[in-house]
Amino acid sequence: MKMQQLEYIIAIAHAGSITAAAKNLYQAQPNISISLKELEAEIGMQIFWRTPNGMVLTPEGENFLSRAKDIVESMHSLEADYTNRGDDGISIKISAVRSAYIPGVLSEWVNELDSDEKLAMRFYETNTNKVIEDVNSGKADIGIIRIPSDQRETYTEQLKNRKMQARPLVAFIMQPIMSADHPLVNSSDVTMSELEKYPEIVHADDEMNVFERNYINSDYESSGAKRIYVQDNGSKMIMLQGIKNAYMWASPSHRKTSLPSSASLKPVKCSQANIKVMDMIICKKSGESSRTIKACIDYLMEKCAELPGVMPAE
Repeated sequence: MKMQQLEYIIAIAHAGSITAAAKNLYQAQPNISISLKELEAEIGMQIFWRTPNGMVLTPEGENFLSRAKDIVESMHSLEADYTNRGDDGISIKISAVRSAYIPGVLSEWVNELDSDEKLAMRFYETNTNKVIEDVNSGKADIGIIRIPSDQRETYTEQLKNRKMQARPLVAFIMQPIMSADHPLVNSSDVTMSELEKYPEIVHADDEMNVFERNYINSDYESSGAKRIYVQDNGSKMIMLQGIKNAYMWASPSHRKTSLPSSASLKPVKCSQANIKVMDMIICKKSGESSRTIKACIDYLMEKCAELPGVMPAE
């Protein structure tokens, strides 16, 4: 029995199917299927019933899942306590939604660390669902997710059920950004119908109808006539300036350490964007027992509250 097999069981139970679990874990579906079959054969017990509606835990599987969660949680707690700071210096893993401010604040935190101490920081940029999976699986010590503020209680309860805790980080209204020579850059209050005439740069893993309704305006229905989907955050910034008259919806920017390529980009007011968005820090309940994790979270909480364009998160 391997730790990875237990994590697969937890992911399947949470997602309801092997296909969804594989997608959440960024794994090949056959690998998870084979691992599950091998584990069931090893322990001589069926963990899931395979039904037309997905994977359903057997009564024995319910008990197995509960114990598997305890084991995985204990292992992650052990790792947090003994691997984040030791003789080899500081080690921390952070998974976050793509943002204009998070890399900048983390850069400042690194600059304030002891310059003589060794450091290994892993930073992943992805979407909210993947951030949650990264923290749940132990791939990340700290996660930063983005949600509509009115869904805070729902997410907090779901995270609590997965033995994670969440703290509000910042709140803001999404805003369009564009180059200084864009035809709309000097508009006092640009409308969405005006924006639709121009190319929009979009996160490649965003489902646009859901994104627009949850993060911009619940009544918004766009034609989406001109969209360029880009996965890498750096490439997005380059294409935002390289494609004539392009724009992108973005969070507030970090005041000091934005990408050099973003220097000529300008935010534009759009009153039709009226949904309050919230970024939250998540970690395992055992996470803040680590001095490194706690120090990083405290720094993020303090510095992000000072960013221009943010509102009180509470």
